[in-house]
Amino acid sequence: MPTDEIPTPEYLYHYTSIETLSLILKTKKIKLQRLDKVNDPTEELCQDGKLGKYLFVTCWTSHELEVLPFWYMYGHGKRGVRIRLPMGFIKSYAVREQSHGTDGRVTTNGQVFDCVVPEQAMLESEYVVANFSAAFNKFFPVKYTDDPTLLTPPVLSNGDDGTLNVALGALGIHKPTIWHFEQEWRFRLIVHPYGFREINPEDTSFAHRAFEARKDLGFESYFLEITDEAYSRMEVTLGPSCTEGDRTITEALMQKYNPNASLVSSVIEVR
Repeated sequence: MPTDEIPTPEYLYHYTSIETLSLILKTKKIKLQRLDKVNDPTEELCQDGKLGKYLFVTCWTSHELEVLPFWYMYGHGKRGVRIRLPMGFIKSYAVREQSHGTDGRVTTNGQVFDCVVPEQAMLESEYVVANFSAAFNKFFPVKYTDDPTLLTPPVLSNGDDGTLNVALGALGIHKPTIWHFEQEWRFRLIVHPYGFREINPEDTSFAHRAFEARKDLGFESYFLEITDEAYSRMEVTLGPSCTEGDRTITEALMQKYNPNASLVSSVIEVR
């Protein structure tokens, strides 16, 4: 089935450890991992080298039924948990639109839009989240292919006017067909290695320097907040090899941080 025909599921699922669950419950945040740190190391590659360090992803599956290999691969050896959250659980923030003057000043106008990162983080950080719009940046299904031009696409190119064109959006979309069984859905942040206040529409040399030097961002993870509504609807499934002690710990964590969430046991029998 072509990706554009894949129906949007009501829920997404994430297999992880009880320790990671405890952090999610406490902070109400989901961690996005740098693309060069995911389970397929080839994902960071493009025709221009290794640029995956500028993308951050959180990886979920649309499989409603438990998948035993997932418990082994991501569920802490079957002693972890599976988290279920409703689609669209990433919180958004109202941010005032900014504009850059030729004098280098940044001004604020009256326009307000929904952003996936808070205004302070958007404007005062030493990096820029390029796909900041909550209206257009949503979970999407991974496309599976063995076409090398899609798996390692071109990213950097020079425009006719000498500007640097950066197409980081071509990364993190495709995976080899060997991963098709995962039915993966992702949320993705594209992060540029310079601050909002460095942007100068009259001089783009700062972007050239940052990308040509492969400037580091200084962090490997990014955290996004879960909406209150989605957080209250969380369902946690205990892994098939969880002990009574694991259940006790998980119940205590959920009672303390998210008493509205539900806890269920795995339906997979362990022999």
